[in-house]
Formats: sequence, structure tokens, C-alpha cells
Amino acid sequence: MDEEKKLDIMETAVPPSPLPLTWRDGAAPVLALGLAWLFWTVFDPQSMGLPHLGVLALVCAHFAAVLIVLGRRVRISAGSLYCTGAALAVAVSCALYASGPFFVMNCLVILFVAAMATFALSGHLEPGRTRAIADAIGLSFIALFSRVDRPFRALGQLRRQKGGAALGRSALAVLAAVPVLAVVLWLLSSADAVFGSLLDPLRVDFVPEQSVWRILRTVLAALFIASALCFIREDAPPHVEKPAGERRATVFLPVTVLLDIVYIIFCSIQLKYLFGGAEAASMAGGWAEYARSGFFQLVAVAAINLGVTLLGTDGRRFAARGGKLLRAAFALLLALTAVILLSAFWRMRLYILAFGMSVLRLLTLWAMAAVLCGILAAAVKLLRPAFRAVPAAGGVALVLWCVLCLANPCGMIARYNVDGYVSGALSQLDEDYLARLGPDVLPALPPLQTAGPEGQAAFDDITRQLRHTNAGVPWTQLSLSGYRSGLDGP
Repeated sequence: MDEEKKLDIMETAVPPSPLPLTWRDGAAPVLALGLAWLFWTVFDPQSMGLPHLGVLALVCAHFAAVLIVLGRRVRISAGSLYCTGAALAVAVSCALYASGPFFVMNCLVILFVAAMATFALSGHLEPGRTRAIADAIGLSFIALFSRVDRPFRALGQLRRQKGGAALGRSALAVLAAVPVLAVVLWLLSSADAVFGSLLDPLRVDFVPEQSVWRILRTVLAALFIASALCFIREDAPPHVEKPAGERRATVFLPVTVLLDIVYIIFCSIQLKYLFGGAEAASMAGGWAEYARSGFFQLVAVAAINLGVTLLGTDGRRFAARGGKLLRAAFALLLALTAVILLSAFWRMRLYILAFGMSVLRLLTLWAMAAVLCGILAAAVKLLRPAFRAVPAAGGVALVLWCVLCLANPCGMIARYNVDGYVSGALSQLDEDYLARLGPDVLPALPPLQTAGPEGQAAFDDITRQLRHTNAGVPWTQLSLSGYRSGLDGP
């Protein structure tokens, strides 16, 4: 067939009709509007408290909307279930405990993990890939901003289908009835005090400037959320693997060998002066001060070493010239990194024994556990280069974070410090610091009442600083620990 006949066929061919829309396409803007309202209710800029229960409600509503929009198109897999469960677990910890210091970090974790779960449920993302987090960030921007007009086009197409006109007229009638109903309810509540008291939970103080701003921000957020809901309803493009390029061992070999030399010298010093207990003239403050310093830097160094190993470990590099030497250099680097991590843990242990537990020290211990999981995953990758070490280490680290958050971290800190003070291991107790951790610390305080007059004074001081009633606190800011104690979170 020549080119002219092809052009004639293309000109006369009837374009394919669009796929029929379902009620889920029409429900997407409605769900988006509800999610936008809930989002600004939970994260109200004028609110001074932390929305503990509100975060859980928002996450549950988000996944409910995703499941409603996807319907039978939802992709159930180990990765999607894992990410969804992790996001819900962290959200549950927000509602259980009023852990102010952990709240912001929990929200960031939920943001990334919920995005991965959403795109995994829609088939746009495979959580087991090494670049899953980066892909989720890119897909989030595309989903929020690239389909803003899609809900209007979908509603217009739905209106042209059979029965769509009647559905549109019904929707307009409902919208027109809303202001009429609002006026009638206002008149009746003004006429009868008893009837008006029934509507108190629905009463909204109308301030023109604030109300207009609330409407605008809700509508704007709804447009972006509707865009994302329409995006996940689309079929994901087929994933195309990029051709594997050449890998050379010489790219990572020099830096790995140099790092090994530096760390051999460093670890020999640790074995002599830290674990061996020897002292040198350069130890400012003596061995005790030397042992209780530098743990943050050592954790950072261990994380850098782990990153270099994970980036450089590749079967094609090991098969190239100098690959065996590179594998040996990486193995030595992992072993030395384990010694550095042990040094950081030993220093942190001595510091905690001397000064007690804190949020930063607990997070450092968690970071050490996460780095250790990364070291083990990297060791497996050295033996089996096809092993996906980054997703495995990241998945275990996420589990560790969920366990930490669900274990009442602020209560753990208070329990350690109180028990140390009562037993005499800690010479003093920072009442102000424990009070700043919020009502999660209250179950750990009763042992202070049996520690003599000073312990009773510390107990009274902490409970006095936390003595705030729940009266007037919005439901979004409630937490289980605050509710049980009768106190607010920080």
C-alpha cells in the first residue's frame, strides 16, 4: 500500500470513541473535595496544637478514596500491602501517643510511604525497585498538577452519556438546595432554642474574609487531589528497562582503597584507646570525655560508607578487570564500617549511662540499627550482586521505625530516666525535659513517689507542668495517651 492510500485511510477513518465513564469518575471530584476539607480541618493554619487523631483520620480517608476510585483496578501485591500497612501503622502511632518530637518526622514518613502505597495500588510503581522513593516523588508532582482539567472533562463526557443529563440536573438541584436549606435551618434555630441546640455541632462562625479564604483554599486543594485521583485511574505505561551500560571496577576502586586505609588506622586507635581503655595526652578531658563524644559523626561516617558500598556493588563491575580486588575492598570497608558503628554505639552507651536518655539519643540508636541492617544487606549483595539491597534495607528500617513509634518512644525515654534516677544510676532528673515530652511520660512517673521527698517533688513538678484539661480541644488534636491521662499533648 502506497503512502497516498495510507493518508486517505487516515483522513476518512473515524476516531475511536472514548471509553465509557463510570460513577467512579464522577465520584473523584466529590471525594477530592471531601479530602481537601478534611486536610484543612486537620492542618488548620490557625490551630496551635498537633492534629494527632486528625492525621489518622486523614490517612484512612485517603486510602478509602483511593480504593473507591480504583475499584477493581486496584493492584494487590506484597509491596502495596506493605506500604499501606506501614503508613497506617505510623498514623496509628500519631493517634496513640502525643509524641510532639516525633510528630513531624511521622508526618514526613507518612507522606512518602503513603505516596508509594497509592502508586503501588494503582500499578504505577513497584515498591521493590531501588529508585522507588525517587519515582514516587516524581509521580506525585505529575499526578497533582498534570490532570487538573480532567475532572471537568470527565463530568462533561459523563453528561453526554445516556442518563448523564438527568444526573447533571439532579446534581444542580442538590447544589441549589444547599443555600436554601442553610437559610431555613438558621431561621428555625433562631426561632427555637431547643432546636438550635441540636445544630450546635454544625454551627460555623461566619467571618467574610476567613470564610472566603477557607473556600478558596479548599477548592484549590480539591483540584489538585482530583487530578491525582484521575491520574491513578489511568493505566500505567509499560516499564522499559534501560540497556545495561558498561561497568568498570576502576571507578570505585581508588576511593574504596583510600577509605580502607584511613579506617584501618582509625579502627586500630579505637581498639587501643576506646575498647582497651588506654589514655593518651591528646585526650581532652581524659578517657571518660573521649569515650562520650563523637558518636553522631561516627554514625554519619558509617552511613556514608554504606552508601558508597551500595552504589559501587555491581556484578558487572566485579566481572570486569580489577573486580575481585574491588569486591575485597568493599568487604573490608563493610567490616571496618561495622567496627566504626560499634565504636559509635559504645560511646553512645557510655553517654546514656552518664546523662540519661533523650529523643536525639534514642533516634541515634535507631539510626545505628538502620545502618546495621544496611551493612547486612550490603554484605548479602556482595555475595549475590542481583540482590536488591536498598529496598530490603529500607523496608527493614521502615519496620524498625513503626516499632519504635508504636512502642511509645517518649514513655520509653521517661521510663529509662526515672528508673535510673530511682536506682541511683543517674544523679539528677531533668523534670522540665520530661514535661516537654508530653502526657506520654505519665505512666513512667509513679516510681518517683517511692524515691523519697526529692522524688515526690519531681513527680509533683512534672505533673504540675502537664496539668491542662482537654476542654475545648478539637477532636483532631486528641490522642489516646492524652485522653487517658486527662491531659493535653504538648
